[in-house]
Amino acid sequence: MTGFSEDPAPFGAKLDKAAFFAWLQRQERGRFELKDGHIVMHAASTKSHWVVSSRFVMALAQRLDLGIWAAGMSDFAVEIGEDVRYPDVLVELLSAGGPQALSSAAPVLLVEVLSPSSAARDLNVKLAEYTTLPSLQCYIVASQDEAIVWVWQRDRASGAFPRLPVEVAGIDGRIDVEGLGITLPLAEIYRGIVRP
Repeated sequence: MTGFSEDPAPFGAKLDKAAFFAWLQRQERGRFELKDGHIVMHAASTKSHWVVSSRFVMALAQRLDLGIWAAGMSDFAVEIGEDVRYPDVLVELLSAGGPQALSSAAPVLLVEVLSPSSAARDLNVKLAEYTTLPSLQCYIVASQDEAIVWVWQRDRASGAFPRLPVEVAGIDGRIDVEGLGITLPLAEIYRGIVRP
């Protein structure tokens, strides 16, 4: 027994993606990712983290054609090489992959909401990983405590992501997601969480 699960598998054991997904399907709860062949468990979310993540999904769902796009929270994986990540929010074409897929075939937008334990990983490690995905057009890192986000968008001319993000701050701020042709007002995402 591992202490994390009744399933005796593999904390400490090196796994490939297929073994990780097979093990993950037997888990009843917990947030796990695969990094460098090892299972990484993540802490539970705070209410603010959960609210900000769900508000991103709601704002996206109101602006996207849901017959074309799928937007959801952290239950759907993204494969980056041999690693498996679970971003807080993911958008991809509804037609990408199949209905039984366990991971995104081509994420277009990814959002991570910062927590004290994830800040360095979200702003550095995941930034480097996610921006290698050919389909990705926009990566957003959002505070859970104040109306501030950092946005990296793929340049249409060069196809590259900028080294530094665009910072959008304040309850009146707006995120223009060029790859999807939509604008996300921070007021919708942070209403009730921060004071104007």
